[in-house]
Amino acid sequence: MPLSGDTNGPILEAWMLLAAWGALTTRAKLGTLVTGNTYRHPAVLANMVASLDHITNGRAILGLGAAWHEAEHAMYGIPFFTPGTRLARMDEAAALIRRLLDEPRVSFAGKHYALKDAVCEPKPIQRRLPILIGGGGERKTLRTVARYADYWHGHGSPEVIAHKLAVLRAHCADVGRDPAEITPLTTVRPQVVLRDSAREVEDWWREAAKVQRTDEVPEANPIHTVDALVARLLELWRAGARGFIFYYIAPFDRETMRLVCEQVRPRFAAALRSEPAPPG
Repeated sequence: MPLSGDTNGPILEAWMLLAAWGALTTRAKLGTLVTGNTYRHPAVLANMVASLDHITNGRAILGLGAAWHEAEHAMYGIPFFTPGTRLARMDEAAALIRRLLDEPRVSFAGKHYALKDAVCEPKPIQRRLPILIGGGGERKTLRTVARYADYWHGHGSPEVIAHKLAVLRAHCADVGRDPAEITPLTTVRPQVVLRDSAREVEDWWREAAKVQRTDEVPEANPIHTVDALVARLLELWRAGARGFIFYYIAPFDRETMRLVCEQVRPRFAAALRSEPAPPG
């Protein structure tokens, strides 16, 4: 169900779209941000992402989360466990998905899942198909990230990102993982709308609310110019982020997308060239 606007409105199924986009594109990496672990058995999900990797010739990313949308679970009759149980199930799922993608056969006996001599064939085209785990929980989620993830996705101020990464490094030390193996990604929230003036941003949101069939006009991000966005990306980079995901909802803001590609990205890349090298 849609996450904003009219929650009874239409929405297409993510994995079907990924397969279609994979067949129509040649360079973009494709994945979800993120697939709730409760919606599919992790062995089924492993086979799905391996198939997507073949459709895309090695461009698939598996985004995985513990799931949070209680109303959607209730609507479909999907069990919605306690937060602790959902996190524990995600941890087991990440472990068995990693093994299914990498090993010929997998037997697994956990508290929540069990596999017996299970296969996932054909194996992905990528030597190590990346797992992206989203979430900022410091005791459990980030420990799962340290164990199994290739990408971590979080959001917040530069100070929040720096703190979460310090926690992640501590978990990596505990489990014997090199934190350099995990790429930190972040979004700039709420949704960025780039225009010359705040008035134009407000006008866009009012029109967007009509399309979303809602009377509520969400709070606009105060970062609304190219220069301001470049400055914020630099702050997040200095905090440790090494990639950025821009969050768009329908109606898709093509003008902002164009500006991000044509102006923000090259200006940010140029600014990085003058950044001092990180210590060590």
